[in-house]
Amino acid sequence: MQYGKSIRLSVLTTALAFSALAQANNLAITGPGAGADGSSKASGVSYGDVKDANLQSYWQPSSNSGQRVSVKWSSAISANQVILREQGSNVTSWRLVNNDNGAVLATGTSIGSNRTVNFSTVSTKKLNLEILTASGAPRIAEFEVYLNTGGSNPPDPTDPTDPEPGPVTSCAAAPQGYASLNGGTTGGSGSNAVTVTVSTGAQLVSALQNRDLNRPLTIRVNGTITPGNSGGVSKFDIKDMDNVSIIGVGNNALFDGIGIKLWRANNIIIRNLKLRYVNTGDKDAITLEGPARNIWIDHNEIYNSLDVGKDFYDELISGKKDVDNVTISYNYLHDSWKTSLWGSSDSDNYNRRITFHHNHWHKVNSRLPLFRFGQGHIYNNYYNDIQDTGINSRMGAVIRIENNVFENAKNPIVSFYSSGYGYWDTRGNSFSNITWQEYPSDGIIAGPNVQPTAVLNLPYSFNLLPTNQVKAHVLANAGVNKCSF
Repeated sequence: MQYGKSIRLSVLTTALAFSALAQANNLAITGPGAGADGSSKASGVSYGDVKDANLQSYWQPSSNSGQRVSVKWSSAISANQVILREQGSNVTSWRLVNNDNGAVLATGTSIGSNRTVNFSTVSTKKLNLEILTASGAPRIAEFEVYLNTGGSNPPDPTDPTDPEPGPVTSCAAAPQGYASLNGGTTGGSGSNAVTVTVSTGAQLVSALQNRDLNRPLTIRVNGTITPGNSGGVSKFDIKDMDNVSIIGVGNNALFDGIGIKLWRANNIIIRNLKLRYVNTGDKDAITLEGPARNIWIDHNEIYNSLDVGKDFYDELISGKKDVDNVTISYNYLHDSWKTSLWGSSDSDNYNRRITFHHNHWHKVNSRLPLFRFGQGHIYNNYYNDIQDTGINSRMGAVIRIENNVFENAKNPIVSFYSSGYGYWDTRGNSFSNITWQEYPSDGIIAGPNVQPTAVLNLPYSFNLLPTNQVKAHVLANAGVNKCSF
């Protein structure tokens, strides 16, 4: 393993990622007349090192405790979140203070590599981080300041100053994540909606082709859909239409050898279906091709087989071109060489935004997901038996990866096989029985000491399970026939 090379590339990746992303949103850098000061500094460091978008530089005081570093502005800014990043873990008590009025915004007993602090919006010209006590000279790499206007980020379950996360509901009526934006995703529900039940593929084709485009449509599937009973089609096109749900009845909806394509479609829900062994049409179980908006893929079981060549089937769920506001939740995805591809090539340059939460990824080879360009949010998923690579962030993609469980996995987070690197904002993940192997020669692995290389703030609120509860919750709730749809 060329571990030294990995470290050098990771340093470069980190610097580039923070420069490109943090400067766009981090008020400590972009606020009016942004600057920094403090109580003292050790030789060779600067107060400004806490606001340079570089995790490798840091402010260090001249003594361990009773020290301060501040970010400040020439005119007041509004803020409701601070992210603190420490090299090492020497800080043993701290507090965040609004310098303008002396109000204590937060306190804590540790910082570590990623401490998110949420608080009620304040107006201030200066924020102070006071290091009350430390076991050794602290090194504060970044003191980031944000104003989240589209919905707060979740509380940090590791921080006693943050409130507890709200309850996680697996059988929700509406999606969390990116599919909650742009008015939400309602599919075939709503005023004057139509519901049709089908048991063959030919009936499904007829329901789609003959729908009233002015009325939302829910198609309930109660039977096994095959190429043989689908009237000659190679896939089911939800094309040039909006406001559609395809929902399985109990444990009875199986798409056996034929898949679904969403194409120039908006406000679509797919729930409670089994899909397997798709070797016709686009060879994906579910594929999205833009322009497409507000798609929710929830509580399905999708699988192929590893007992065939790696190109015999294609993806379980994939998307390309101009796709946005997608949530993929509570699915059981297993036994597949290629699993979830977003961006068909290094030239498929769209700002896709996809949320993956509470999915069970099991006995799969790679692409969990593979993400080119855009922004992804992957939280509270359970990964087990990952055979080659897991999350693969490429071509400038930024993926927030938090409170996931990775077990028995090879290279769970990488940037491989593209002309440009991708980035990750890692928070609170658990890794058990992991193998890190650096390949190809120009690729980057995130481990074994997994650190964030970017920051992704989110435009929505969501409920986050503590990491130690994720595996049991996902195993109990992901897949079909878990809810009364």
